Amino acid sequence: MSPFSAHCARLARLFCDLLLSCINELETALSTYKSISADAPGQIIWSVAENYRFEPALIEGKKLIADIGKMMSVQVIVEGSMNSSNPYFSSSWRRSFTGGFILDMGVHFIAGLRMLVGCEVVSVSTMTSHVDLILPPPDNLSSVFHLENGCSGVFVMVVSSRSPKILWRVVGTNGTLQIERGFQGQHGYLVSLYDANGQCKSSFFPFSGVTEELKAFFNDVSENTLKKGASFMSIKVSFDISKTKVEDLEVRQEVSKNGR
Repeated sequence: MSPFSAHCARLARLFCDLLLSCINELETALSTYKSISADAPGQIIWSVAENYRFEPALIEGKKLIADIGKMMSVQVIVEGSMNSSNPYFSSSWRRSFTGGFILDMGVHFIAGLRMLVGCEVVSVSTMTSHVDLILPPPDNLSSVFHLENGCSGVFVMVVSSRSPKILWRVVGTNGTLQIERGFQGQHGYLVSLYDANGQCKSSFFPFSGVTEELKAFFNDVSENTLKKGASFMSIKVSFDISKTKVEDLEVRQEVSKNGR
């Protein structure tokens, strides 16, 4: 183990994968974080791995959302491509855990939704179904949600579609913001802003969320190491943000179990 790695281990840096097997394990992890923090000689950095909040397209969308005026409607459409050619298709935990594929995919798009609208979901009504029998149930989900800013929206997910499509679309009083995956065969997201006159300005952003997330985490570790335990907090990897990811997971899990 390198000196840097050993130092990180001694300071109990925590970088936790979002895709744990159940809510109980996540709650245990959070409880452990609290107990370690209480006795730690320095600031502990906690991060739940969720890369969409670092995607340049979503960061740009968050900057542009004010230009569309007051929100009137939100749509999140996820038509996935989870078939036998997908490397995650045979993943054991996704198949054995109820709603594993919806959980795996859904948390990222919910994170993207929360980032774009800048507020929390206060209520959700959902129906699920199981259509494609080569996938474990459920494989389809349709939700109506209400945001704390008063706006309502829909979240629709199809785990395996013949014509994959992923987009966030927010309609406002002064325009519309849309973020859609892929552009002319390129891997990334196309951000389109439609103004009140129907004119559209678009920009393409390649995928880089995972790389940017790791950079942010390692930067936080380095910054805290240089400050030798001085008070330090990263906005993007803070405990409070990690806790909201657990709350998102709780909603997805209940939906998968109960079908509503």
